[in-house]
Amino acid sequence: MELQKARHVQYFQRCYTTVLPSLYTSMDSNRLLLGYFTLAGLDLLSSPSSASASANAGSAPAPPQSLVPAADRTRLRDWVLGQQHRNGGFCGSPGHVQPDTVKRGWNEAVPYPAVNDTENVSLPGTYFALLTLGLVANEDADSVATAFRGVNRIGTLRWLKRLQRPDGSFGEVVNADGSISGGRDMRYCYMAATIRWVLRGNEVGKDLDIDVDGMVQHIRKSQAYDGGFAESHMGESQAGYAYCAVAALSMLDLAAADAGKPNRYLQAGISNTAAMIRWLVSRQIVYTGIEEGDSDEEEEEEEEEGKDDTPAVPTSEMASLSVTGTVLGGFNGRPNKVADTCYAWWVAGALHVLSDALPEVASLDRASGREFLLQKTQSAYGGFGKDAGSPPDLFHSYLGLAALATMAGEKTEEGLGLFDVRLCLGKEAASRVDRARQFWAPASESDTADA
Repeated sequence: MELQKARHVQYFQRCYTTVLPSLYTSMDSNRLLLGYFTLAGLDLLSSPSSASASANAGSAPAPPQSLVPAADRTRLRDWVLGQQHRNGGFCGSPGHVQPDTVKRGWNEAVPYPAVNDTENVSLPGTYFALLTLGLVANEDADSVATAFRGVNRIGTLRWLKRLQRPDGSFGEVVNADGSISGGRDMRYCYMAATIRWVLRGNEVGKDLDIDVDGMVQHIRKSQAYDGGFAESHMGESQAGYAYCAVAALSMLDLAAADAGKPNRYLQAGISNTAAMIRWLVSRQIVYTGIEEGDSDEEEEEEEEEGKDDTPAVPTSEMASLSVTGTVLGGFNGRPNKVADTCYAWWVAGALHVLSDALPEVASLDRASGREFLLQKTQSAYGGFGKDAGSPPDLFHSYLGLAALATMAGEKTEEGLGLFDVRLCLGKEAASRVDRARQFWAPASESDTADA
């Protein structure tokens, strides 16, 4: 089965140009997240590297026209910058930004202004804001050079440093009294490492930089007995946390690339790499159709009538499977869970990062994983659902594309652009972010003295 690119384009365009369904109302505080997945999906479907070689046999195909209109990019940039807090960091939604009438009278000379809304600045909001600014920049040099103009770099680095706990973990927000809220979530480590890389926090001195060794030790302690990674120490392994742990360590290595120590943090933060790889590979399971929500009675009827004839292949034999039309290889996030679209990305992404740094990393059965996504969770309306039969949503739609782009390996998925696995972003957009961050000026002595 093929990727229904035209339908996916229509799905993301609907999300971009119309009001989202009422089911998204509960996510109003995360509008930056919704905007990011929408824009990143459109970018991946229309990046220059997504041009099909078969579209014009014998000659190079013309690059596709961007699905993010050039006329909208300035407006989108202003929208993102409008969610920045004056003391550093970004809110997750315009609704979290204090109106100008409230901001009047603030005394910027004191650490905590008289009217304090520091709890509205969030780690996810800041992460998605910075990547979105790079995402909406045009490819021309002037646009890339000014992608982060207007960002309070030093204030954001100060705020990021305050988010780290003594045990090396990160929270989500800094409260008015200076305390940290939010769990010791591995996703926050990944976001913090990415923000630090974007802002070149490793170059501003210890007074403004986070405790990198503390973060690495926190990640290392979060590897569970089975080889996977948990949210934090003594937690249950989950594939999403595994990717975030590996990618966080890889982002730290990327920031320190000039130091001549490749993979230093990736190796220091994983105590048992072999066990981790085994755990990740075992997340690919044989899809039988039972997990589509059928009742026990319906399952018995189907077995009697021969409707569900998918063979029950043990998970241990997954590596030797080939797609035969009935055997599909989905991915779960934990043992004894059903196959889910997003875990195809979390698992494939984690293994891909490891394979770039470590030799002889075990691979997945990519063909059967691809067929599961295209046959079972690809929606007829465009986008991807969480699992077989579920309606599409922005989160799983983007990560479904990310999984296909990643599992394609050196062969690009027809209709999708090249993919940067560390940033979970199209290759060209990731390149814009990387080039834009090169224009940060070194921090001044007064900046570090006030930290």
